[in-house]
Amino acid sequence: MAGTIFMIIIILLIVYIVTSCVRIVPQAQAYVIERLGAYNGTWSVGMHFKVPFIETVKMLDARIQTLEIQADRYLTSENKDLMVDSYLKWRVTDFSRYYVATGGGNPYQAETLLKRKFSDRLRSEFGR
Repeated sequence: MAGTIFMIIIILLIVYIVTSCVRIVPQAQAYVIERLGAYNGTWSVGMHFKVPFIETVKMLDARIQTLEIQADRYLTSENKDLMVDSYLKWRVTDFSRYYVATGGGNPYQAETLLKRKFSDRLRSEFGR
């Protein structure tokens, strides 16, 4: 009796490990693979298999994102104030660079970097 319970537990454990290794990536996402905490690769759409206990999977959004930027005051070349309200449309094309630049795919870090770059660019354009 104890042997059959032990076998059932072992079989359930094996089934759990096998099913946790199969990942299906939807069309609107990409998965970043970390092997022992370091970036290993990116999975696009389709079914993929990961190594249990060694690889971890992080989901990243592959859709077009919208970032609304608060109205900001810019000084023009004629020394006049100009209030600019803007938004930014962006999408990740290179997931490995995005993952490294944002410190593990952090979307808040990406938004901060984009806001800073966009604001600097607007300042340089209006200041001409």
